[in-house]
Amino acid sequence: MTDPVRTRFAPSPTGSLHVGGARTALYCRLIAHKHGGKLVLRIEDTDRARSTEEATRGIQRDLKWLGLHWDEGPGHEEVGDHGPYFQSKRLEIYDRHVQQLLDTGRAYEAWETREELDGLRKQVEAHKDTFRYHRRAYTAEELDRFHEEGRSPVVRMAAPGTGYVVRDLILGEVTVPAADLDDIVIRKADGFPTYHFAVVIDDYLMEISLVLRGQEHLMNTAKHLILYEAFGWEPPAFAHLPLIFNPGGSKMSKRDKAKVARAAAHEERERRGRQGLPNAQWSWLAETANLSQEEVVSFMNKEHNRSSVGNAVARVLGVELPMIEVMDFRRRGFLPEALLNYLTLLGWSAGDDREVMTRAEVQEAFTLDRVNTAAARFDLEKLRWMNGEYMRRLPIERLQEVLALYLEVVNSPMETTDAVRRRMLLEMYRQRSPTLSEMDRAARFLFERPQTWDPKAYQKHLLRADGVDRLRQARDRLAKVTPWTAEAIEATLEPFREELGVGMGKVAQPLRVAVSGTSVSPPIYDTLAFLEQDEVLARIDNCLEFLAQVSAR
Repeated sequence: MTDPVRTRFAPSPTGSLHVGGARTALYCRLIAHKHGGKLVLRIEDTDRARSTEEATRGIQRDLKWLGLHWDEGPGHEEVGDHGPYFQSKRLEIYDRHVQQLLDTGRAYEAWETREELDGLRKQVEAHKDTFRYHRRAYTAEELDRFHEEGRSPVVRMAAPGTGYVVRDLILGEVTVPAADLDDIVIRKADGFPTYHFAVVIDDYLMEISLVLRGQEHLMNTAKHLILYEAFGWEPPAFAHLPLIFNPGGSKMSKRDKAKVARAAAHEERERRGRQGLPNAQWSWLAETANLSQEEVVSFMNKEHNRSSVGNAVARVLGVELPMIEVMDFRRRGFLPEALLNYLTLLGWSAGDDREVMTRAEVQEAFTLDRVNTAAARFDLEKLRWMNGEYMRRLPIERLQEVLALYLEVVNSPMETTDAVRRRMLLEMYRQRSPTLSEMDRAARFLFERPQTWDPKAYQKHLLRADGVDRLRQARDRLAKVTPWTAEAIEATLEPFREELGVGMGKVAQPLRVAVSGTSVSPPIYDTLAFLEQDEVLARIDNCLEFLAQVSAR
């Protein structure tokens, strides 16, 4: 590579952004900026059946949430003159280059239908061989028949009959023999280019000097080198990143989420059957999940794994899906800084013991020669630990920003709070909750007045050792506190504790149980201050009434 380095992140908008894709975008940005270059975002939307505008917007949204801003691409067209950055808008460019290969004899039209290709494949596989397509000659009669049938040909690139050596900056030299290379399709029958063709044209015309992508693309690189050679172009440098496995040792895949959602739906269907409830054709599930029956039936028949359908099914069935996509982590309350930090270390290390690293530290230390060749395993507990570190270390103002972004994608009573009260929540919970979602769950009692109280908690702290009397007396003191602040509450309860000659726990725990329903909450002064005076007094009164009923039994 020579400076400056231009890299690209080129997702297909067929679904949400996978964490593996996020790591690729991160590494591309790190290496480009380290070498004074730029990260280009290109949307590879030539799969017209599966590409959606919603997915395109979602990918850009997730990249921005992570702080992975691109230097050229959608929204930054004025920066360079390499656009358009959507492949669907570059068809004239692809057609021109396809024609160039046809004119030089390096490419040709192939007329087989999908069914005919399947038949050829089965014949070869019946002899235990691997099917490779190579050019065949058509008679004039065959061509006439193809035209009469209204067939549209594909265009294939003729393999040169030689092997290739892929020189990879991470894996070293990888040899791909000629026998593994067939005549690949470069333009489909619908007129759209294939991935293999468009990616080469775009990388060259956008002056990409380093192609950084996952190892699943390694064997494709030899096919791309054939195209570079056919056009007489100098190929970019290549580097292929290790795969990301889940803790069980299999590749992290969006299909994992669909599998869990389907299993839950089948289980619910069986339960409904046992209870005599309607369960045929998945109509009950479509109605409950607010989906069309066609969407649900095709999902349950494994015709697609769309996240939007799987998420809706899981939500109505109360199932927690594996976290695979960036949005999954955002909804579970992880911070973008923590997720990026963790993804950085998922296949790379700085060469020392550092784990929690700022972006500036990562940028300075990042080099491709420290990227691992073996697959990395995603350790959710380690990410959770790292997120807790960021919860404690980030400035409170930044946490407020991330909390607002979290509340945009979840249903939470915290949505109703203003900036001041959100800051109070973060101050109370940042030391105790590793994620925003855990803070969200733990803080629910602050928004929902308890209707029941934990038996162990009220028996230990209220029904024994004069707990009820201390609660009544504390209530009388709290009714006179003004202004209602944590400092004023402490100034009232501390002398009360001294009068009783007991530790603060003997005063705090009865109050804690009364207002929260359990014996666990943030510091009692902060808890009471957040709830506000009238609410605290009402909760104490409700608890005392409940305890009177318990004692009367």
